[in-house]
Amino acid sequence: MINMSSSMMYHIDNLNVQNEKISYQMATGTAIDKGSDDSMLHSRLINLDDKLRVSEGLSLQITKTQAVNDTADDAIGEVKTSLESIKLDLMKALNDGMDRTDKLALATNLEGIRENLIDRMNSSIDGEYIFAGSVSSKETLVLDSEYELNGKVEYEGDGFLRKIAVEPGSYRDRGVTAYDVSFYTNSKAYATEQLTFQDGERIIDEGGYEWKVIDDLGGIYDSNDPARTATAIQQYDHNGIIRDSATYPDSIIAISSTTAAVEASDTAQATQMTFTTVALNSSPEGRVLEAKHNYFDDLNVIINALEGHSTMLDGTRGSIISDSLVDDSIQNGLEQTSQQYDASNIGHGELGGRNAVFNVAQERIESQVTNYNILIQEYGGADLAKLAMESKALELTYQSLYSTIAKMNNLSIIDYLK
Repeated sequence: MINMSSSMMYHIDNLNVQNEKISYQMATGTAIDKGSDDSMLHSRLINLDDKLRVSEGLSLQITKTQAVNDTADDAIGEVKTSLESIKLDLMKALNDGMDRTDKLALATNLEGIRENLIDRMNSSIDGEYIFAGSVSSKETLVLDSEYELNGKVEYEGDGFLRKIAVEPGSYRDRGVTAYDVSFYTNSKAYATEQLTFQDGERIIDEGGYEWKVIDDLGGIYDSNDPARTATAIQQYDHNGIIRDSATYPDSIIAISSTTAAVEASDTAQATQMTFTTVALNSSPEGRVLEAKHNYFDDLNVIINALEGHSTMLDGTRGSIISDSLVDDSIQNGLEQTSQQYDASNIGHGELGGRNAVFNVAQERIESQVTNYNILIQEYGGADLAKLAMESKALELTYQSLYSTIAKMNNLSIIDYLK
């Protein structure tokens, strides 16, 4: 018997390697198994795959953003519907035929609408409050510990929007904050102008930073302490910390005058203390300050008036008031509600504009994902027809090799010598 085992095994091993490669390519549809098969093609495919993964990540993030935007859009739509309902009820309350019992019923209805407004403003997705600004983990609106008595609802967020990537290195603002939905601008001042605002209003500048009243001791002004005098408003950073005036020389604006607060009585509603700043600096360029008024403060006064009571400075119910003062308060509340509706409508429009940016970005990203997949298939995809022919040729080679081995095993040394 002729011993050809070493030579034959060598050829069989080579065929096995080739068979394994062809089987892998046919199973995966890829042109190469290892980078060493074609280093340049491998490098190109890695680059395309990286771009594909980035695009898929952006697409997923934008999809989540669109879900948040859709929820915000629905919520603001409901807020506007609620404000329209409030306006209708207030117009009913101003009818001559409405007595105090009827107005009490309207007050109960407005209390229910107020709860719905709070719920809509506290809309969240996966624990993220959509109107809370940059600190989306905080609940947007928080009820005061004495809410049942004073009706106070505080905004716990800020004026900064979350930024979402729409392509590598490019970000866009997402959504709107509660300042755009449940606050209205009571006063506004540009560079070289004075700003007049009420105690309790939130002052926001063009960059989203908040300004707070401080006193001559450098602390936050306390309107309940008559011994403390407000001297300026000062800018606060993202974390609610006073910005250093040495680093930010325009972070302090002096107050030129104040008007004392007036407590409510049976003949008049309370009026908050007002402040007027000196003329704003012309720098930085585009300086704008807005005094944002919390509509829930107005709604509290409206509900108390419908129940026949004034509202004290701290928001609690005051003394019984005359029908004429009730009507005056309701008329004023109707104007404030109209202001809030207009502000919410503008915020809704801003949200729509920002949503459109993400919709366009999603279309572009999905197109990129499709193109990268096509390129990866074009460059790295296996030619299945060619592989089928190679597989068939390999099969024939196997058959030929094994046939040769069988025949050689049948040969004897005598037959070989013959």
